[in-house]
Amino acid sequence: MKDDRIKEQLFRSVREALIERNNIADSDIHVADNTPADDAADSLFITFAQNFTRAGGMVHYCYKESDIRERLLEIRHQHGDINIGCASENLAGFLTHLKVENSEPNGSPLVAILCEALIARQGGIVISSNLGLGTTIPALPENTVIIAFTSQVVNDWEAANERIKQLYPNYPDQIMMVNPNNYACRKGLQKLYLILIEDEAT
Repeated sequence: MKDDRIKEQLFRSVREALIERNNIADSDIHVADNTPADDAADSLFITFAQNFTRAGGMVHYCYKESDIRERLLEIRHQHGDINIGCASENLAGFLTHLKVENSEPNGSPLVAILCEALIARQGGIVISSNLGLGTTIPALPENTVIIAFTSQVVNDWEAANERIKQLYPNYPDQIMMVNPNNYACRKGLQKLYLILIEDEAT
């Protein structure tokens, strides 16, 4: 984990950039208080946050487990406190650990999934069939929560592809890059939330 330096300056610049350049409300990016800083990753994070929110997504930056739980409960509350559907056993176990109610996806209008990488240049999220979604990636439900980590932010598709090659001995059957504005399996997507968890070492 990182030291106790505060990331206020970074997120102030993110907010200003989002409001001035993209005409997006300040509420579209949510940052936990007392967030530590790492200048080396700032530019990639800012680029990703700008492009992702420009496309209509919402970023929730989390540093502690309590931050993650609070953001997930807020999202659940916005959708009538329904259970969050999880296709991945690992992710379901993580939500259970956080005491966030979840269940099998089975047509749930609110589903959480993992991802392989976050591409700064396009504000895109890379998902693959190796994430418990089956050999063919299904259409995302109308309200989707992506759980990701700061260490997954990369510059472009080539870097994301290299990351996937290193992760798996067998390349996934299907890979897709999505953002809230344009992707092949849109089919009624209304909200795309990103829970971005700080996990990089100092």
